[in-house]
Amino acid sequence: MQVKRRGIEMRLVIAGGYENKQKTDPALFKAAARAHRWFEEIVQGSNVSFAEIARREGVTSRYVRRLLPLAFLDPGIVEAISEGRQPLNLTAETLTRHTALSSQWHLQREALHLAGRT
Repeated sequence: MQVKRRGIEMRLVIAGGYENKQKTDPALFKAAARAHRWFEEIVQGSNVSFAEIARREGVTSRYVRRLLPLAFLDPGIVEAISEGRQPLNLTAETLTRHTALSSQWHLQREALHLAGRT
């Protein structure tokens, strides 16, 4: 049994580290969705800059740069996030600030403790 902190809330986690009921983390899901949307906008050749995206979205260009790597997440990880099957300690903050993600999907799953679960 462990107490896990997620933003301002605390949860009691009992054996396994995964929630029994599926509950999507809205902040994590939004971060992944934004990254995909911004990446598509950039590669479509619309000559949009990080600063323009940041100004339009009301965030900093640093935040845009921090989120863009999420556009390259393993589709299985994105699916797990959308279904709420990610580990409780996997938050948008953790994923964007504290986790160095490989471009290889199997290494991403290992780093995020999702190997064999996606």
